[in-house]
Amino acid sequence: LSVFEGFLHQEEGWVENQIEACAFCAQCLYALGREEEALRALLRSFVYDQPRAELCCEIGRHFFDRKRDQQAVYWYQQALACPRVDTRGGFVSPDAYGYLPCIQLCVCYSRMGQWELSVAYNERAAQFKPDAPAVAYNRAYFAATAQEKPEGEP
Repeated sequence: LSVFEGFLHQEEGWVENQIEACAFCAQCLYALGREEEALRALLRSFVYDQPRAELCCEIGRHFFDRKRDQQAVYWYQQALACPRVDTRGGFVSPDAYGYLPCIQLCVCYSRMGQWELSVAYNERAAQFKPDAPAVAYNRAYFAATAQEKPEGEP
C-alpha cells in the first residue's frame, strides 16, 4: 500500500499506471478492512482521466457487496457507458465493458424485484458470453420462478 501511495504522490507517473495504482491501493485497503478508504481509492482514479469500466465495476461491487443495489446499479450502468479504448496502453478487462456489468445488473434488479429488467440484463450478458454458466443458471432460475407464481401475478 505504501509503495502504491508513494507512486501516486510523485505525480509523475504514466496515467494508466496511476489509475492501476488506485485499483491496487483499493485492493490493499479492502484486505486491511479499511473499506471506506478503499472506495475513496477507487474514486481517486477519476482524478487522472475519464472513468474506466474496470474501476466502475469495482465501485459497483463495493455497493453490491453491501446490498446497496441502487448505488451498484448506477456504477454498473456507468461501466456500460465507458468507451473501451485498447490503444491507451493500459490493461483492459474486456468483461468489464459488457458481460460483467450486465450480469451484475441482472442480479441487482432481481434483488430489487424488477424481474423484467433482470431478465433483460441476463439476456444482454448472454450477447457477450452465450455459454456463461451464470447466464444459464439465471435462465433456469427465471423459468422456475415463473412456474411458481400463482396465476394472475406479474
